[in-house]
This record gives sequence, C-alpha cells and structure tokens, in this order.
Amino acid sequence: MFRVNLLRNLLILSLCITVLMPGYIFFVVHPAYRQLLTEETETEAVRYASYMVRTLNLENRFLTPDNLPAELDIMLEPARNDTHLVKLRIFSSRGEIIFSTLQEEVGDINRQDYFREIVARGKVYSKVVQKDQVTADGDITLRDVVETYVPFMADGMFGGAVEVYYDITESVRKVRALSWKTFVSALVMAAVFMAAILLALRRAAVSLKLRDKAEASLLEANNELERRVAARTEELSLANEQLSEQIAERTVAQKALGEALKEIRADREKLAGILSSVPDGVLVTDSQLNVLHINPAAEELLGRTLSEVEGQPLRRISEEVDFLRKVSQRLNVSAVDQTFDFELSGEDPKTPRVYQARISQYVPGTTESQGVVLLICDVTREREVERMKSAFLGMAAHELNTPLTTIIGYSELLTTAETAGKFDADQQRECLMLIHDKALALGRLVDDLLDISRIESGRPLSIDYRDFDLLSLIHEILSPYLAASGRHRFELHLPEGEMTVSADRGRLAQLLGHLVGNAVKYSPGGGRIGLTVIKRERDFEIHVEDEGIGMTEEQAAHVFDRFYRVDSTNTAVQGAGLGLSIVRHVVDAHHGDVQVESRLGQGTVIRVILPLLPPTGNA
Repeated sequence: MFRVNLLRNLLILSLCITVLMPGYIFFVVHPAYRQLLTEETETEAVRYASYMVRTLNLENRFLTPDNLPAELDIMLEPARNDTHLVKLRIFSSRGEIIFSTLQEEVGDINRQDYFREIVARGKVYSKVVQKDQVTADGDITLRDVVETYVPFMADGMFGGAVEVYYDITESVRKVRALSWKTFVSALVMAAVFMAAILLALRRAAVSLKLRDKAEASLLEANNELERRVAARTEELSLANEQLSEQIAERTVAQKALGEALKEIRADREKLAGILSSVPDGVLVTDSQLNVLHINPAAEELLGRTLSEVEGQPLRRISEEVDFLRKVSQRLNVSAVDQTFDFELSGEDPKTPRVYQARISQYVPGTTESQGVVLLICDVTREREVERMKSAFLGMAAHELNTPLTTIIGYSELLTTAETAGKFDADQQRECLMLIHDKALALGRLVDDLLDISRIESGRPLSIDYRDFDLLSLIHEILSPYLAASGRHRFELHLPEGEMTVSADRGRLAQLLGHLVGNAVKYSPGGGRIGLTVIKRERDFEIHVEDEGIGMTEEQAAHVFDRFYRVDSTNTAVQGAGLGLSIVRHVVDAHHGDVQVESRLGQGTVIRVILPLLPPTGNA
C-alpha cells in the first residue's frame, strides 16, 4: 500500500489532520475564547465605571475626601448587591483612595507606575488577574478577576478615577469547559476520520491489487490483439493493393465520365445559348405533346415562362383560339413538315400580329418520333409588304393604264383618216399637249419605279451636285398647279432675289413635285397650300403644308415606307405609295433630314432640311 505515492500521501495528510485539529482547538480556539471573555468583561467594566461617574456626578471636578456626594452610599447600594462586583474604589486626583467597599483601604495612596503613567493621563487601564495571581496593587487574589481603572477629567486635568474589580471565575470555568468539550470532540472526530481513512486506504490497496491483476490480463490480451492485428494488417495490405488498383481504374473511368459530362454540359449550354439567341420562337414537346422547352422569344410571344408551361400539355400554353385550332389541325396530320400562318392579338387589338409556324417531328437519334418541334416567326411585316405589293401592282397597273388610255385614244384621233382632218391646228396642239403631259406622267412613274428598284438592290441614288437657283425651280414646279387647280389657294413665303444652292436639281425637282403633288392630291376639298423656304448659314429648310385629310400618329410613322398609302380603299385618292419613300431617299442622299407633322382631318406639314453645300468629297 505504501508503495503507491497517492495512498502514502493520503495517509500522511490524514495523520496531519488528526494531530493538528486537537492542537488547533487547544492552542488557538481556547485562547481566543479567553481573550474574547476578557475583552467583553473589560468593556462591561469600563461601561459600568463610566456609568458610575455619570451617576455620582463626578465629572468636571477634582475629587477630594471633602467633596464626595453625601448620598454616595445610597447610590452605590445597587453596586453592593452585584455578586460579580468584588470591589469598588474611588481615587482622588492625588491617587488617594477616598472611597472603597473595603473600608480599611480608605486613605491609602496608589503610587504604582501604571496609575501615574496611564490612569493619571486620562487613559483607561485594565488587567485580567487569574486565581492565586498578584493584582496591580500587589495583592494575591483568590478568584479570577478583571480590574479596570476609569479616569475622569476636569478642565483638561486629571480629576480622579474609579476602579472596579469584576469576578469572572464562573465565566472562565465555562470557557474552560467549552474548550475541553471542543477539544474532545475534535479528537474523537479526528480519530473517526483517521479510522475511515485507514479503512478506505485498505480497500484502495485491495482495489489496486485487483487492478494490477487486471492490467496484467489486459497486457496479455493486448499482446494477443497485436498479433491478430498484425496478421489482419497483412491481409488488409493485400486487399488495399487490390482496392488501389480498382480505384485507379475507377478514377480513369470517372475522369472519362467527367470529360463526357463536361462535353454534354458544354453542348447543352451551347444548345441553350443557340435557342436563346434565335430571334424566332422555338417550342419542343414530347410524344405526348407535353412541353419540354421554349426559348425566350417564344416566352415573350406566348406570354408564358418555361417554368409555367414545362410539362404542361401544348393546348394549355395559350388562350389564343386561332393558334390552338391551327396547331391542333396540323398535329393530327402525319406529314413530316408543315407550315401555316396564324394570328395573335398584339398591342393594338385592331391589328393582330401574323406569325408563321413550322411543325417538324422531333427525332433524337432514332427512327421513331419522340415529339414535335414548333418554330414560330413573326411575319407581320412580310405579309404587310406582300399585301402592299399586291395593292401596288393593281395601283401601278391602274396608274399606267390611265395615261396610256389617254395617249392611245388621242393618238388614234390624230392618226385615223376619218377624224384627222376634222381638227384644226389649235385642237391638234391641245391633243398633242395632253399626250405629252400623260407621257411625262408615265415617265415620272417609271423613274420612281426604277429608283425603288435601284434602292431595293442596295445601290444608292446617284447625286449630281450643281449650283442652281432654288426659287426658279420652285416656280417651275408650281406653275402647272397654279394654272390647273382652281380649288386650292397657294401661299408662298420665299426669300427675296435669287437663292443659289448646291444640290442635284433633278432630284430636288422630283422631291418638290412629290411634296406639292401630295399636298394637292390629299386636299380633295381644296384649301390653302403653303410653301415656305428658310435660308440659314449652313442649310435651308422647305415647308409644304396643306389643309387636307391628315393622318393619325400611326399612319404618320409609316408614311415613308414603300408602297404605303394612308387610305387604300377603292374610293381613296389614287397613287402608287412611292412618293414620300422617294422623298426620304432623296433627302438621305443629300445628307439632310425630313420630318412630318399631321393631324387627322386638319392637314399635314412636311419639313425638309438640306445642306447649302455638298459634303466634302462630293462636290
């Protein structure tokens, strides 16, 4: 047991506690009790003496045998009955005993050093005297007492003192008995503690022996386990080598799979990018006609997102009746590819958008169809151009036929033998002039058609810059209208004198002819037609305004388009719809600008702004 450091240390600690606990009681606790008793007794004596000084009215006076209170015996009667009060003495300022409960002491003088050096200087002096010990006065006491001197002062001088002897024999006996009981109790507790410690140590020693046996068995088992682990480790090493080979093979396979997945992901992203960048709508379904994918263009066209329609039947992706009806009809036909047009409501309910749909079978690497691919493109503009071209062909035929009919009719009149001699020279000249005017109109129409053909083929208009007087050109263009139109009132606001500009005179004549012609044509009820020319430092501006039928904002936005006519009904003003388109191209060829302002039923103003000089390199 003592070979174990922990147990040995516990035993030493227990012995120290067993020895020190009673010693602590005897040498610390018991003296503390006695000191506490002494302090309490001295405090009580001081309090009692102070009380007597106040009761006997001894303060602030110098005591002598002659000035003691007459009723002193009566006042001290309670003190005489106090069984703990052994003796009471009163000293004068000279140290003479002027009163004592022992009458034989009266008249003695206290000449001890403590009285002169402590009490006579106004300080309390107290001393505990044990039984059979000498008191401060040199007497041997037969009991345990506490003698206390309490001085009192008069005008800062020593006036006298009161001495009290208190019997503390019984208190000392009780303190001593309490100390012995505490000592015995501590000794018993220490003995019990020591016995418990010894018992615990004995049991600990038994446990340690058992632990040593268990450690020996555990060591033997550990050695056996290490032998088994070594054998198992060798087996695991072989298995690990095989596993490493398998892991290496799997790593190569996973790497190849990762590369394949990366390629698939790249192809998928590329396909998604292609579908997203396609301006036309693309919609893909499975064999059950459930939506698999739609691109952003189709989302915008149908007003539905991919997350909303993915997995939904095709018939649920739109509420447009025309679209659903035509798609359903084509899907029930077994043809591989089909194309059809359908309409969807646009921003303006009156003008629906026209779309072309192409349906193809979705065959991903097999011979069997896995679904349907629906390609949707906006052909509103193309269909409108086709419609305008059809209208233009009819209108061009009419515009060509009208002057040709006039030319043919009058030429027959002039060349037929029966009628040729019936016309005089003025009538023949009038007929020839009419034929000439109609031929010029045919020439202008043919020139417009050639210009449009040239522009559509990608060739710009040729411009021949020359210096000429713009005002004379304006009067030349207006002279036929001033002579023929009696319903219109022309107002001209032109600069004074000549106005020389550098431009293509023929193209400007073409431009002015279309502007003035349209102003007259689209004012069938007559009215004012204004033409204003404003010359500035670097450019000039031409305004042509009328009080005709006018246009809406939507019509004004398309007025420069080819073949566009504001009113295409049978009763509308005749024309090919090329005039303002030619005007736009002439202005662009001169690096100018053209603007239109119009109100329906109130008239139209067209402003043309052209530079005074050609751009550098075109002069």
